[in-house]
Amino acid sequence: MGVDRQVLALLKNIEEKMIELEHPPLDHLTPEQSRNFYQEARTHFKELPVEGVSVTDTYFRGRSGNEVPVRLYTPEGEGTHPAVVYFHGGGWVFGDIESSDNVCRYLSRYAHTVVVSVGYRLAPEYKYPAAFYDAIDSIAWISSQFAKWNIDPERLAVAGESSGGNLAAASAIYFLDKEDVEISHQFLITPVLDYNLNTLSYKADYRYNLTKEKMEWFFGHYLNDYGEGDEVFVSPLRLRKVDRLPRTLLVTAEYDPLREEAFSFAERLKGAGVVVDHLHYEDLVHSFISMLGVVSRSKEAMQEMALALKEALHADMVHL
Repeated sequence: MGVDRQVLALLKNIEEKMIELEHPPLDHLTPEQSRNFYQEARTHFKELPVEGVSVTDTYFRGRSGNEVPVRLYTPEGEGTHPAVVYFHGGGWVFGDIESSDNVCRYLSRYAHTVVVSVGYRLAPEYKYPAAFYDAIDSIAWISSQFAKWNIDPERLAVAGESSGGNLAAASAIYFLDKEDVEISHQFLITPVLDYNLNTLSYKADYRYNLTKEKMEWFFGHYLNDYGEGDEVFVSPLRLRKVDRLPRTLLVTAEYDPLREEAFSFAERLKGAGVVVDHLHYEDLVHSFISMLGVVSRSKEAMQEMALALKEALHADMVHL
């Protein structure tokens, strides 16, 4: 099965626009230029209207005294809801709360959960572990706010796409030994799970959205030195004992260089007895969720993902 035709058409339109603008490849840009490129590329996408969700913007203070913006999405309905702390993608270098707004609205509405979207600090202005610290601090913060936001403390998930999936997986590991916060689920969408650019899916060199060169560029800006790539909070796949990790919903795309590390992660977790729900899309590419309002296949996948997340979060709620 090849790449979805609508995906190919969209990527071709973006490529033609970049050629028209004489735009260099991402890995030839400065971080600031890459953010401008990202915003330009996003003009080719349109939002999928989502109703039935209330939105609140607020912030908390991180451990360095930094202001961390958060956006909370709350579905309709009385009583308590599960919560999903969500980290956007963008290679730790670009992206923000706005770039993941449509996805978060969709998940809140159709997975029937509070979603807490976090605007963590970006590299290279703030290198590792700044984004990771903001991630774990945001989880600790929302854990102190359960009553205010009508959140069920027994159903707290972490989630993210790409580099955001990396932060989610790293956070789940961090809180394994913390008694004050318990992560019940992790929802990882085409996540970065290992600092290893020599897997089979990297070698396949698909060149749809994400490439080996781009990942080298991202890691180069995120890490202070490449030795940090051995740490489990950078490479969650390298965690030795995975049996205590929470129930995992993993999403992968066939034409994604990150595919193999996610497959390996799923196999390790399943082998250790962790419940893993794995959704694999054989005709999609990295960052397909950003195409939600443009590509029919992306919308179909998102519907399936939201349903799977709802089933996982509400597994013990017999009235739903």
